[in-house]
Amino acid sequence: MDKLEPKYQRARVFMLRDILSKVDPKAQHAALMRSGVFPPDRDEKAMVTVYLRDREFPTEPLSFTEQCTFNTWFSMHPEKVCGTEKLSTSREFPVTIEGDRKWIESTLAHALGDGQLILDLPGQWYIEYFDPSEDDFDVTYRFADFHITVYTHGADYNLQIHKGDFILDNINYRLIQDANKHILDFMQAHLKPHNPESILEMEALALEIEFQLKQL
Repeated sequence: MDKLEPKYQRARVFMLRDILSKVDPKAQHAALMRSGVFPPDRDEKAMVTVYLRDREFPTEPLSFTEQCTFNTWFSMHPEKVCGTEKLSTSREFPVTIEGDRKWIESTLAHALGDGQLILDLPGQWYIEYFDPSEDDFDVTYRFADFHITVYTHGADYNLQIHKGDFILDNINYRLIQDANKHILDFMQAHLKPHNPESILEMEALALEIEFQLKQL
């Protein structure tokens, strides 16, 4: 079931309350769950599915109180988190968010509709086309004979990776950050190769500096 479904989130909250009523409140995984975060070794969706199977939950839209309970709103909208969630060993602050100013600004900008990539483009990759004034998100990235397009496709994002006239990938993603991760992984794997002559020049310079230091 989709995590955006109100009944899924109600089952999630019910499950968290049920589990927390049965575990040692001083346990580290209890501290995480009180923050609405599941330990890495727990499969949230599988656990929620069990509760959905055993109990009926209302389907009407969530109230404001429900959205604020156990991190529900961010569970439904992980793309709104301005950084990456990191687990800590502190019971008082079991979850931290790592992200720089650019990440925060890009996340907010995407929420406002411009859909920019969270991270800088690596190597020689560049944006060939992007118009933030358009209602529908549509962007093209290019490097050498590769070009990547990602655009809104109904409720999804369609990602296509081309090499010349050949399509290497054609995938639909529900979340833009999933499409962006695929794009960045591909870009990192296809960077401009180092110039061997430049490497030799740098090695020669390093040897010259080392020789001069020995003469001092």
